Amino acid sequence: MPSATFLNLPAQKQEKLLCAAVREFTQKPFNEASINRIIKEAGIPRGSFYMYFRDKEELLRYLLRDYVDQLVMVTEELLLRDGGDVFSALMELYDYIAAHRDDQDLGGLGVLGGIVNRNGPLQQKGLLEFLDPRAIIGRLRHAVNPDLLDLRDPGDLDSMLGLLVGLAVPLFCRGLNHGDPGAREQLEQCLRILRRGMGAKPLPQRT
Repeated sequence: MPSATFLNLPAQKQEKLLCAAVREFTQKPFNEASINRIIKEAGIPRGSFYMYFRDKEELLRYLLRDYVDQLVMVTEELLLRDGGDVFSALMELYDYIAAHRDDQDLGGLGVLGGIVNRNGPLQQKGLLEFLDPRAIIGRLRHAVNPDLLDLRDPGDLDSMLGLLVGLAVPLFCRGLNHGDPGAREQLEQCLRILRRGMGAKPLPQRT
């Protein structure tokens, strides 16, 4: 999280720094991104930057958190609309991401796609390292219809949602990439298998 000093800045100054950071992170991989270029474009002293953020990783986490918050809110809406069917909601979320992946304004999913596609490790489960899966699950839990799931133990719902988040996030990242049309089919296939269950049916007893 940024410091209170940053959060208390006028919105225009916050946006100027964030826009400079977005341009840097969409043009350079994270390990090549430069705080010097960010602060030069934002027109702030280096010392001021470190009053706002500890380092460029904290800045990137803050940017990604805003996009994730947006997607979690969309997921909640989809779950409520679909009667709590988490499998249907995840497919619709993929389609939402694909439909908005060209939005390039600050906060647009095209920016998230630019950051993810510029940073190969983020395309896989590495993105989860920048997120808080438990917080995401906590926000979605209330909107999931437990009657649509085979829950047998108290922790099953959270465990199932954790598995689904771990599966879906890398495929969502691939969905942000125009050159990966197979991601939707893979997601659909995986969710179909999980919905029906992976265990073999009991063999008929011999008489």
